[in-house]
Amino acid sequence: MRWKINYYLNEGAQRTGVPAYSETINGDRNFVVSWAQNKIRTSNFKFYDIQQL
Repeated sequence: MRWKINYYLNEGAQRTGVPAYSETINGDRNFVVSWAQNKIRTSNFKFYDIQQL
């Protein structure tokens, strides 16, 4: 499966749907969530959402 992950710098950006960075990942949902959570821990991003493509 393909997933799009949107990363946001703050809650306001997430509410308005303006991502600071987006990427497309292949894998199952658990893999994608782990990937996004790791990126949150190691970057300035504070929030993320995922969409199945």
